[in-house]
Amino acid sequence: MGTYVTETGLKRKTLQEVRAELEQSFKEVFGTDFETSVDSPNGLLISQLALAFGNLWDLAFEVFTSRDPGEATGVSLDFAAALNGLNRREATACNGTAVLYTLENSEVTIPSGSLAQRSRGKLNFSLDEDVTIDPASCDRLLIVDDGLARDTDYVFHFAQPVGDLTFRWETEDSRTAAEALAAAINSAGGNASLENGSVSVIADSSKVGISAPVPDDCSVYKGTEGSFTAVTEGTQTCEIGELDAIPRSVDGWDRVKNYESFVPGTDQETDTELRVRRAASARAIIARGTDASIAAHLIEEVTGVTAASVTSNRTMSTDAAGRPPKSFEVLVAGGSDLDVAQNIWENQPSGIQSYGNTSVEITDSEGAGQVISFSRAQAKYLWLKITYHRYTEEQAPTEEEIKAALVNWAAQEYRLGVDVITQRVMQGLYGVQGIGNAFAQAAITDTPDGTPAYGNSMDVIPVGSAQYASLTADRITLVLET
Repeated sequence: MGTYVTETGLKRKTLQEVRAELEQSFKEVFGTDFETSVDSPNGLLISQLALAFGNLWDLAFEVFTSRDPGEATGVSLDFAAALNGLNRREATACNGTAVLYTLENSEVTIPSGSLAQRSRGKLNFSLDEDVTIDPASCDRLLIVDDGLARDTDYVFHFAQPVGDLTFRWETEDSRTAAEALAAAINSAGGNASLENGSVSVIADSSKVGISAPVPDDCSVYKGTEGSFTAVTEGTQTCEIGELDAIPRSVDGWDRVKNYESFVPGTDQETDTELRVRRAASARAIIARGTDASIAAHLIEEVTGVTAASVTSNRTMSTDAAGRPPKSFEVLVAGGSDLDVAQNIWENQPSGIQSYGNTSVEITDSEGAGQVISFSRAQAKYLWLKITYHRYTEEQAPTEEEIKAALVNWAAQEYRLGVDVITQRVMQGLYGVQGIGNAFAQAAITDTPDGTPAYGNSMDVIPVGSAQYASLTADRITLVLET
């Protein structure tokens, strides 16, 4: 038997080599005049045998290369990555917290599994746990003006510190009723602001509440926060205020809104992504306390983290970004705050201060509390204006199909710190059939309801390293030219 695995690898036989060897073997047994031409009966038999043996050589090669991360695919790559202590990242679902509101004046419980909906794309989110809304002690109150009259006394029975409040909207008051009511609540020691023309009342690190009877001429929604998870996994986002519908009626549940962006969902990790991560992990994760290793541990070990980077200030003075002396800042996208903070604590250098716009207290191995700070990535809101012609030889797409293709493409394209190259938007546009000549214009705003200032198709819009571009269907304008 020959030696087929050498210092240079597997000596794999080609199909032609296998067939030539079979022809020679048959002639050695049956004589040199044995007919082996490809169209003869003997030749056809040899061809079938060669194909079977060739498949075995292919199998041998696949088995041989299955432990090589550069060659392995699928489950074989999973096995190879496992040797480095890595598992392929499964798809995750978009998740976050939102406030559930009721108009009832008595306690209401919304059962787990109840559905809220992101109107864009009609993506449903399931309530993770039961939420009980107690009007006397809740997270938010939302007071909607249903026709508050001037020069009329309205009595509200708020919980402390506001207490009972008599509100009167005077004839000479130039403010709206909502503005006047918010000012009255704040003057009484509350914390009120305007929310789309209504009055939102919150309390810092505490609860707010109101008791019956509720004044006529207004509706008071009582809200308590709950956590939601998308019913389907994969690359999805839910920006501030997008969770705004209740697709199935639930007794006592009248309204829902998210006041913070959700953690985006992710697709299952591809072979290429796993290979790159395995290589980076092999270099960085063996260390602890370095910038690279802190980021690597977060990405490898914290569910939902899609990106992480670390910047240190090793000087004895505050740097230009505001980092204190001898500190480090972790910029991270995805993952829960508690899981991120715990992982940073376990891998940070001893005695060095963490810094960032988010602070979480964790418990160390001695049972003591430790405050860990890190920074969350900031969303920049992308607007697109697409002018296009139809390509008549293909079925014309609907506007909804075009917008969905652009949103899905953007979710994959715009990772942390990725600039908006306007011409590259065409990649997402041509993800649907029926599009002829087209050009794009883009703009970035700091808020989802900002006013876009569109540039031209050659623009490159910079996105900071701590930012990412976020696109939704309602920020896409389509102009069809004929």
